[in-house]
Amino acid sequence: MPDDFVKVAHAQNQSGAELIQGLLRNEGVPSFVRRSAGADVPDFLAAGARDVLVPAAMAEIARDVLIPQACDPDPSDPGRDQ
Repeated sequence: MPDDFVKVAHAQNQSGAELIQGLLRNEGVPSFVRRSAGADVPDFLAAGARDVLVPAAMAEIARDVLIPQACDPDPSDPGRDQ
């Protein structure tokens, strides 16, 4: 692994990792996926845990993209508790 890449997410399988990559790509953050330690078994194919890595310089942006932000509820929402 190049020294300038850091892990920002963990997924249970390849498709989960690709979903995370899509979120990052939409925000302009490049990433790559590797099999997690202990899950590096080629026979697993798309199964098995994955790590998502991004350039260290973009790690903070990536984490902001992946961490849900709290937002104020819409006061006009009729389903909102009174």
